[in-house]
Amino acid sequence: AEWQRRRAAAPGRPPTPARRRGSRHNHLSAPRQPLQPTMGVRGEIDKSGWHLIKPSRKESKYYQMNLSFMEMESLVDVEKAVFLCHPPAGANAPQEPGPRKLKHSSIRLNNNSIVELCGEGANVVDEQGVDLGPPPSLEMALSHVVADLSMIRWIDLSFNNIRVFGDCFKCMPSLQVLNLQANRISDLKQVKRLGELPKLKKLSLFGNPIEEKKHYRSYVITVCPLVGQLDFSVVTNQERDTAAGWAFTFRRKLNPEEKGEK
Repeated sequence: AEWQRRRAAAPGRPPTPARRRGSRHNHLSAPRQPLQPTMGVRGEIDKSGWHLIKPSRKESKYYQMNLSFMEMESLVDVEKAVFLCHPPAGANAPQEPGPRKLKHSSIRLNNNSIVELCGEGANVVDEQGVDLGPPPSLEMALSHVVADLSMIRWIDLSFNNIRVFGDCFKCMPSLQVLNLQANRISDLKQVKRLGELPKLKKLSLFGNPIEEKKHYRSYVITVCPLVGQLDFSVVTNQERDTAAGWAFTFRRKLNPEEKGEK
C-alpha cells in the first residue's frame, strides 16, 4: 500500500516489517519471557490479617513459624515443636530439639492448649513425672527460637486456654496483628495494656468472656486508639465518636488515679 511506503521512507522511523500473506499473525511478536517468581515485601500486611508477608509458596516457610495444632499445654514445648515443624537442615544439623535463631516475623500458636503466657502458675511436669519448674513466659520461650523479637509483626494465639496475658507483648514493639479470640480472658482491664503497643493495627478478642460485658467494643476502641480493625471488623468514625462520648461519661472509672489525686 502507498501509505506503507511513505511511512517506511519517513526520516527517523524504522522500516515496517512486511506482512506475510496467509500468516496466522499479522505482526512479528517478541519472544515470551519466562515468568520469574516474585516475593512479597517483608512486613506487608495482608487485608485479611492472616499474613504479615506475601512471599511465594516456595519461600513462605522462611517467614512464618507455624506451631498450630501441636497439642501444647505449655510454652515449655516450643523448642520441641519448632524442631518438628521446622527441622534444621545440613550435614551437621542437630538431631535433638534445642535453641534456634530463626528469622521469622509471624508466629502461629493457635489451636493448642496453652494456659500461661506470663511465666507464672504451677510447675510443669513432663510425661515421665519430672518437675520442669514454672512455665516459661512468652518472651523467654520465643527468645530461644527467634533471632529478634522486635521483628515479630503478627502472632496468633487464638483457640487456647489463656486467661491472663499481662505485659507479655511488650517485647514485640513492631507487633501489628494480634489474634486472641476463643480464649478464656475475663478481665477487661487487661486490654488497656495492649494500647501501649505503638504499631498495633488489628486485634481480635471475640469468643472470650469479656465480649459479653457491657460497652466491650467502646472500651477496647478507647484504650487502643491505634487499632483500625477489631474482631475482623473495621472501626468506623461513628464508632470512634460513640466511644469518645462513652469515655467522657465514664472517665472516672477509666482513670481512677485522677480521682485520687484530686
